[in-house]
Amino acid sequence: MAEFNTFANPKVETKRFKIYLDVGTEKTPEWELQGRGIESWTIEENSDVEKVTDVLGTIDMERSVGQPTQSGVNIKIRKGSKLGQMLFDAWFKRDYTSLNALKILQKFEFVDGTTEGSCLARLEEDVMIAINNFTGEAGGYLGFEVDIHYANKTTTGTMPKVDGESITFTPDSAA
Repeated sequence: MAEFNTFANPKVETKRFKIYLDVGTEKTPEWELQGRGIESWTIEENSDVEKVTDVLGTIDMERSVGQPTQSGVNIKIRKGSKLGQMLFDAWFKRDYTSLNALKILQKFEFVDGTTEGSCLARLEEDVMIAINNFTGEAGGYLGFEVDIHYANKTTTGTMPKVDGESITFTPDSAA
């Protein structure tokens, strides 16, 4: 079992869960850190639990496969954001195919990995981003409210706790 590291003292700050989106080409991945201007993260697992009580009063339960979703993520359009450019291009052209099969790295800096200086991470593939709204407010900024849908195509592994010049993900040996 993984150990909580020194970042969990006594509570874990939200900034210790990082999300990187591949904004590169199919042949050359480019991981862009997300979160600037986003005020909260929530990933709903969306698994249903069916409970059946038999005549003896015993309850049998079955859990469906979860369909994780991040709902209502508000992404501000920022200079230099490749995700912002991708969202705008898809919305402007009304062609959302570029948002259909994305890759996301989730980095859990607060849980130690298998080697010193590493933490747990997972690669999510075939992720779909659905644009709900193009938003703006008086005196505020433009952005997109999106839902991020995960396909349960997950590879677990590790990443360095501290980012270097490049983002490195090492899959678990069984992956």
